[in-house]
Amino acid sequence: MQVVRSRKSIIPKSWNVSETIRHRVGEDVGRQRLIEEDGEVLVLLHQVPKAEDKGHRDAAMFWCDAHGDWKSSPSSGGRSEMMNLVAKYQERFVELDKELEAAEDPVVIHTVIDEATPVLRAGRHLTQVLSELRKAQRDDLEILATRDQAVNMERSGDLILQDARSSLDFILAKNAEAQAQDAHRAAKEAQKLNRLAAFFFPLMTLAAILGMNAPGRMVANVNSWLVVVVGLILGFIVRGSLKKSE
Repeated sequence: MQVVRSRKSIIPKSWNVSETIRHRVGEDVGRQRLIEEDGEVLVLLHQVPKAEDKGHRDAAMFWCDAHGDWKSSPSSGGRSEMMNLVAKYQERFVELDKELEAAEDPVVIHTVIDEATPVLRAGRHLTQVLSELRKAQRDDLEILATRDQAVNMERSGDLILQDARSSLDFILAKNAEAQAQDAHRAAKEAQKLNRLAAFFFPLMTLAAILGMNAPGRMVANVNSWLVVVVGLILGFIVRGSLKKSE
């Protein structure tokens, strides 16, 4: 005889959820979604993502039975906890906005982007689920208010992410401009050295070819002065050709 084991579910055992719904939910929350069966509604949402979660998501569950009574987990409070959950998303965006305003280092701004992206993604999906819940519970004004609050939360997240990316692009462009200016100054200095070397190179070459003698003999020798003059003339010519090539 084969023993059939009951399927594990994250839905609290104390909830008298229909078996149809219970069998549609496993040990993990999975994606955020709305399940409507047998006159009951189960809303599966995500807690605010954290950097240390590394892809794992904690569940926030809300169940409305056939009589219209709401329960929530892990926090009690029922339907009103949905608005508190949306408020936590909004608070996280406020924290990230403050970090962005104080950030001047591209690394810090990049960190804000990395942290804001999963929060915005989860918040956007949360808003979509609440919109579906609004359609299923058209007469519930509290759900309407929660959905509207979620829409504003999603808009705040979008603005923060756009500001962070714009700030990062601005700082990177500013740094690139500064690097370009430094490179231009370095090129100018290199040009000066090249001109100086070009000016004296012919003179040094002629001196190396003719050899070095005692200073007294060099000064008294007319040919030495001729070498100097020729070297300087060649130096001016080479220097002038460098200017034309620039």
